[in-house]
Amino acid sequence: MKFSFFNNTKQKYHSDQIYFVITGLNASHQTCHLDKNGVLIPCKVSDNDAPGHLTKNGESWCNYLHKTSDVPQIEVPQMDSGRAYISLGSPLYLKVSKDNTLIQPNTANKSDPNIDVYYDWLEFTIDGGGFHGNTTQVDQFGFPMVIELITSDKPKKAGITESRSVLFDKYSSNVPEEFKSLVQKPYRIISPFKGDFNDGGSQAKYFDNYIREMWQYYTSNKLELTMPQGKFIGKVENNVFTFTKTDSPNVKYTIHYPKSSEVFRCDGVFATGDPIQLAIQAQISAMFNRHIVKNPANKCNPSEFYKNAPANYYAQFWHLHSIDNKAYGFPFDDVCEQSSLIEHPNSRELKVTISWD
Repeated sequence: MKFSFFNNTKQKYHSDQIYFVITGLNASHQTCHLDKNGVLIPCKVSDNDAPGHLTKNGESWCNYLHKTSDVPQIEVPQMDSGRAYISLGSPLYLKVSKDNTLIQPNTANKSDPNIDVYYDWLEFTIDGGGFHGNTTQVDQFGFPMVIELITSDKPKKAGITESRSVLFDKYSSNVPEEFKSLVQKPYRIISPFKGDFNDGGSQAKYFDNYIREMWQYYTSNKLELTMPQGKFIGKVENNVFTFTKTDSPNVKYTIHYPKSSEVFRCDGVFATGDPIQLAIQAQISAMFNRHIVKNPANKCNPSEFYKNAPANYYAQFWHLHSIDNKAYGFPFDDVCEQSSLIEHPNSRELKVTISWD
């Protein structure tokens, strides 16, 4: 299918100042980049120093970039774990590791060469079932972007349409004080686990009291969880949240006591075990982020999310300012279909509109 890029920055950046890189996995699960002809090329560590490579801070970086002035649209083949990185005013600086995989930009690393680059991205997979993709603020917000999927049916849209400067102002005015430190003007707003809410940060214990309260509550109460995989009953036993399926009570699914940072990152104790255990952990992690653990009947009722502290107010903000209130504000934001995912089995084109103010 075709990806088309549209410059809506209102002359802030000309199309020869808008860069994109498309990466992902081919059928052999090799990390690849997409050339201008729509061919997936396996990444090699030698690309870091190949002719035409980029240079910054005295170091060489691979050059997989296209300018939208040169390549306004591109044919994208089937690929898994795809990302389309877009940067404004500067190329994005990427490195291939010794095992020929791509080292992704990381704004939590102050030595990352992209710290002073305006960039954002979308995520996608194209397979036999069609296109599956989304915009994301899981790691950060860089600038407003909208994706529109042109299909055999009605087009589907996701993303953010508001002005960048307005979003920065609204974020700083509307979120609780603890979350204001995530603004890194002028470049981005970072996610909690990229900032003070991660291990060692000033807000590293943000969810601690809530976790303790819920663990104590479900020591003497039961959490009833209904999912596509079945109906489950959970209770804390020996400090472990233990779930059993109502029609097979001898099989146990567990969640060990989490750290606050694991709630934000949706990893650690929320990312271990077989597929059913992983599904339960995703549900509970999402319920913690949305402050809904004590009210599982409302776990898929967005009007009840984020009503009480502590909660992931960074994520809430992006839901309030996204098309149809759908956003990827934390890794398990797809629980109860709240993410910005759009998909269709017969997709012809993805229109990507890049905005500023």
